[in-house]
Amino acid sequence: MSNRKKLWSIFGPLIVAILMVMVVFLLPWKFNNTPAIEQKAADSLSATVFKNRNLKVAALSDKKANYVPFFGSSELARMDLFHPSVMAARYHDYKPFLFGSRGTQSLPQLFNMAMMNKQLKNRKAVYIISPQWFVKQGVSPQAFKYYNGNYADYMWLEQANPKSPYDRYTASRLVILLNGQGFVSSLAYKIASGKALSAADRANLKVRLTFLSHEDQLFSGFFLNNNYGDKIAPQITQLPRQYNYQELMTMAKQMHAEQSTNNRFGILNSFYSKRLKKGIKNLKGAQKNFTYLQSPEYNDLEVVLKQFQKNNTDVILMITPVNAKWEKYTGMSMKIYEQTVKKIKFQLQSQGFNNILDYSKDGAKKGFMQDTIHLGWAGWVKFDHQVSAFIENKQPAPNYKLNDAFLSTKWANLKPSTTNLDNFEQAYLK
Repeated sequence: MSNRKKLWSIFGPLIVAILMVMVVFLLPWKFNNTPAIEQKAADSLSATVFKNRNLKVAALSDKKANYVPFFGSSELARMDLFHPSVMAARYHDYKPFLFGSRGTQSLPQLFNMAMMNKQLKNRKAVYIISPQWFVKQGVSPQAFKYYNGNYADYMWLEQANPKSPYDRYTASRLVILLNGQGFVSSLAYKIASGKALSAADRANLKVRLTFLSHEDQLFSGFFLNNNYGDKIAPQITQLPRQYNYQELMTMAKQMHAEQSTNNRFGILNSFYSKRLKKGIKNLKGAQKNFTYLQSPEYNDLEVVLKQFQKNNTDVILMITPVNAKWEKYTGMSMKIYEQTVKKIKFQLQSQGFNNILDYSKDGAKKGFMQDTIHLGWAGWVKFDHQVSAFIENKQPAPNYKLNDAFLSTKWANLKPSTTNLDNFEQAYLK
């Protein structure tokens, strides 16, 4: 056998494999997602959907289906009878597309949004804010990396403007959360330093984006949790045929009474048994030193607000409560919690984000909380009632006025006394 044939026998299959991969991932492919796949994706709460683009863009571009983005975190997984997806399927002319799981705080949501700017342009959205996000560190690097893939990073870098303080801030956070390593960090460092990406950088990004786009189109329908089939669809007909807010609220409170019988906190029986019962004694007073007043999460929230402004997205924001009985048992300071909410609302309202559902004082209401910090039963009924009114009725055009003072460490670390907020307003907002 000649040397040429020997070499081909060794390297030929590898070359053919590489060429086949290039054909699959670099040539243009077009796949049409079915309505069933889009519906499955909308309720899957899958990291695959969150990190990629194809399914969410297709669904939000489908005017007939009328999907509305619901951005949040772990509360969206509490899929009881009154969950927004069940209620919408029974009563409303829109479908929630759920973006959020444990750890999807402001920055993961920002990169998620950057993948679908066109689909957020001039439309309505729902954004849920949890004061528990605002810990000293902010979003953990582990959670950020889990929900934030290269595809979202590349799309954001392609759009980033080194002259924008918002983009420079985001780039600096990206470098920190990725530990300054890799291709993404190298480009983010340039943006953070106020430098434009080179032609070579952009060409490299384009090739990588093409590869990931085709990969997404090929595989995006796989690995989806079937929450719609398993949890949403079976519950739809259990709701009354006609919408009646008071009747639904009565049902919710009755269901809460029946499903929270094994504990003193009003928590769902199964949650208490599986997650709390065994170590309940160790949790007494465990949160007495918790604080949410100083955190980079305030700055991270600001870049999300900027994204809403850029897309002229009319957004309604909900601030989550804490189970009042649980708060008392664990020693969490409600004074600190209320100050945190005060700071969040100051940041929102001073910039024109006035559609706010503040549920921070509802944690003691009967049936409002499914567990320690998440809505359920009556909480979802109230949420649906107010959110559906916002979505289904015409609203005044948003008038957002962003101020990059909210990107500062001074704001992140400001303790929100009335005096401090007044001084900040006088110094930076007037």
